[in-house]
Amino acid sequence: MTAGAQQNLRMRWAAYASIGAGVLHGAAVGLHADHATLSRIFMALTVAQVCWGVVAISRSQWSVVLAGFAVNGAAAVGWIMTRTSGISFVSGLEIAEKPQPADTLCALLAVAAIGASLWAWRQRDATVKATAHLNAVYLSSAVTLLALWSVTGHAHTHVHDVPLTDAGLSVNADGVIVSPSTIAPIEITTSTSTVPASSNTAGSVATKKKTVAAAPTSIAIQTTVVNTTTTTIHSHSLTSAQALAAASGWPRPYDPAVPIDFSGIGGVTSEQAARATTLIQSAQRDLPKYAKTSTATADGYVSIGDGLTGFEHFIKYSLLSDGRVLDTTAPESLVYEVKGGVKTLVSAMFIAIPGTPLTDTTLVNYAGGLMQWHVHTNLCWITVNGVPKVVGVTNSAGICLIGTLQTGGAPMVHVWITPHVCGPFAALEGNGAGVADASDAERVDLCNKDH
Repeated sequence: MTAGAQQNLRMRWAAYASIGAGVLHGAAVGLHADHATLSRIFMALTVAQVCWGVVAISRSQWSVVLAGFAVNGAAAVGWIMTRTSGISFVSGLEIAEKPQPADTLCALLAVAAIGASLWAWRQRDATVKATAHLNAVYLSSAVTLLALWSVTGHAHTHVHDVPLTDAGLSVNADGVIVSPSTIAPIEITTSTSTVPASSNTAGSVATKKKTVAAAPTSIAIQTTVVNTTTTTIHSHSLTSAQALAAASGWPRPYDPAVPIDFSGIGGVTSEQAARATTLIQSAQRDLPKYAKTSTATADGYVSIGDGLTGFEHFIKYSLLSDGRVLDTTAPESLVYEVKGGVKTLVSAMFIAIPGTPLTDTTLVNYAGGLMQWHVHTNLCWITVNGVPKVVGVTNSAGICLIGTLQTGGAPMVHVWITPHVCGPFAALEGNGAGVADASDAERVDLCNKDH
């Protein structure tokens, strides 16, 4: 057998490995059909790797080896980039992803093709067994089939566009989200005191007053689905901005004693960063007037009775229907940390109009990847002396054993004026965190394992 024939047999290891990688990229074309550019890239890799493999079966010139380096090297480098930093200019690859079995095996085949072609060239004069090419076929086929099997039923995690919901909200010059119309607050009669009847009265005399308040209820608002889109992940609903922020280290610890710094955080425009900075600074300026709960109650805030959780919320119900949210001069809820009977104001919880969807365009885009809204849909309430109180959460069947289930949850977000390890917009932990469109392990407002 001539030296050229010997080299050709060795080149078949590289050829079959490249063909296997090309087949896997061909399968990826359909999996990523929602991104035209990405699908075309995979199609080009499929053609290039398979065609090079066909040529390399019978030809082993140095020019063929170099072409294999280029084709399979591009595939391997692309895989490394998508697993470390993402590729910002390719839609669907902007965010770094965790390695999956199929793409990892595909990359290994590409690397094997490079190594095998170099080995074939360096060992072109050495004797090789005639069955070597069969071993190459068996091994490459086994790896390819294993990778194809791993994508059976696989829901890929690349981003895709979905429509947001427009509830007609807008942001005014002060950074306050406003509704085009307001909902008239509900007046309820609250008993403030009851005294026993004296000897010359016919019965008990109750002192009553009118207060503007409303128990948790469902309020219908008009929403429309618009063409404005955001990018979400197939396996969850982080927006692309939130995913980019998370990938760049968000959330990160917040300390009001040091300057606000959003540098290096992805998924945030300069306008959104400026808006978030103003909101935090305004909260630091306006909220401390409610440092004492007595001041809050005098201004119409009432406790929902959740102090045993370590944090107690005081809500001013009239503000739920004033058509304004993220107004630091009129926060819907004040949050006090409770330690040893001492209540310390730590944050405000701003609450949108009940019924506003979490996917509302204005809410989602207010601070980009920095902020995530959540809702509470499992709280059980009772009314005590005309004031709504939280008495627990629903059981596994979604039923309140005590009290009444809240309906029509309103999107909420915290703004902290005290240090927090998970940033200025961190949610509370446990039941206090509510639920968001993303899983708890992925949310950018929680102290989870990824942050």
